[in-house]
Amino acid sequence: MLNSKTLHEVLQYSVKHFANNPLMAFVGEEPITFSEFSQKVQEIQEILVQRGIGYQDKVAILSQNSPSWAIAYFAVVDMGAVAVPLLPDFTKEEITNCINHSDSKLIFVSERLSEKIEIQEYQYIETIINLDNFEISYEKQIQTKGSKSIPQPEDLAEIIYTSGTSGFSKGVMLTHGNLASQLVQIHHIWAIKEDDVYLSVLPLSHTFENSLGLLTAVMKGASIYFHNKLPISSTFMESVKIVRPTTILTVPLFIEKAYRNVIKPELEKTTLRRLLLTSSFFRRIMYRKAAKKLYDAFGGRLTFFGIGGAKLDGETELFLRLGKNFPYAVGYGLTETAPLIIGANPFEVSWQTTGFPVKDVQTKIVDVNPETKEGELWVKAPNVMKGYYKNPELTSTVLTEDGWFKTGDLVTQKKGRFEIKGRLKNVIVGATGENIYPEEIEMVLNQNKLVLESVVIERKGKLVAMVQFNPEELEKRLAIYKEDASKAIERLKQELLIVANERLNRFSKLSLIIEAKSEFEKTATLKIKRYLYK
Repeated sequence: MLNSKTLHEVLQYSVKHFANNPLMAFVGEEPITFSEFSQKVQEIQEILVQRGIGYQDKVAILSQNSPSWAIAYFAVVDMGAVAVPLLPDFTKEEITNCINHSDSKLIFVSERLSEKIEIQEYQYIETIINLDNFEISYEKQIQTKGSKSIPQPEDLAEIIYTSGTSGFSKGVMLTHGNLASQLVQIHHIWAIKEDDVYLSVLPLSHTFENSLGLLTAVMKGASIYFHNKLPISSTFMESVKIVRPTTILTVPLFIEKAYRNVIKPELEKTTLRRLLLTSSFFRRIMYRKAAKKLYDAFGGRLTFFGIGGAKLDGETELFLRLGKNFPYAVGYGLTETAPLIIGANPFEVSWQTTGFPVKDVQTKIVDVNPETKEGELWVKAPNVMKGYYKNPELTSTVLTEDGWFKTGDLVTQKKGRFEIKGRLKNVIVGATGENIYPEEIEMVLNQNKLVLESVVIERKGKLVAMVQFNPEELEKRLAIYKEDASKAIERLKQELLIVANERLNRFSKLSLIIEAKSEFEKTATLKIKRYLYK
């Protein structure tokens, strides 16, 4: 198993050794076995071959999490083709850009997301398959059949888009070797067992859930149950009670909300409790009791609660750490590294750090600030991407000739542990772990006649746009309103906010628009000095 060099080898091993093990289902349903999963994969591969899909052809997947998603994914990668998973929250425009940029020839799409499909906009699509029942919903006349190939470690397995808007498409190319090596790395952090049960809530189109969830479970004969509703409050806790998972992967926001909205108010419910919390001795006792209740609420058999995608709030982590009864672990990685490069298991966690480099990952900190000891983290590892699809120029800016990947993150290191300080550049990591690129949002804003220029920043976890209005257009708009100018401008800002958010995906939506009273300061190449406005 740990000698597997491709996802094809991973699947072959798992089907042979775990044939009758339950593999996956929606919460509350009977899971299919590894053997049944493999049979379905082969059936879908025959459909793909008949529709002209062959070696390294691109196949897009647009769907919420489901057993069918996993079947489609493995059908594609196992036969030597390339999966292009798309985030369900992408807009129609983003989906169109990703499908065209990736040269995808076929799309799997769920009924729920079929309204986002614009077939007339696609350049190479020949077939659309309904992912709910695997029926053909659209097809052109296919001239030649495809073929199945046994993939090699250097072959592409998937292209993951961290951005979808035209002009900023970044298709991360991950090979079979990248993903297979990641599975070995994860195994050396935490030994997954056959009787482990995953509750899957994050999108499978995100490398975090894909690699650390789906692929690790398949690798070790474990079971996965998909939460088929929005991962919020009562519906999620209903799924927890049914599944009683041993493993959950999630983002900081999930556990932070639980702490701030449920646990903390209960801890501070009375004057006496608030007084006791000022004592380190009683605080530990109270935290441990509360953490035990949280553990029991998650089904009472949780062994690994993985947190990634963004930095965990310090107060929330202090509760988890002092509580001791809740087996959390924090990791760090990027889509470009498949994704994990630094991590720890629940017995190794240390407050506000992400642990140690995983197996076979070399690290170095470059351009260290002598005062803060912060520098950019560079890594060299077998799980580092091949590059950005059809973008060698961008690839060369992050991959050195001798194989070092520049993460773009500022870090410090103490006793081998890393603490992530923040992005070196201007990428904003959203509250639920997504990469948010301000340039994309600014592009949407700047297309409005009312806007001359804009800068999007993050303030207290919210996305805020500073906008310089076009004086001529502003004058025209103000003439329409009969109220005073200040009230009219407030109305225009609100209208602009609504219009912009209609074109932005969920995790890129703005919370506020502020009027910039003067022109933005720029560099010699006329780029806005973004750091001045953070």
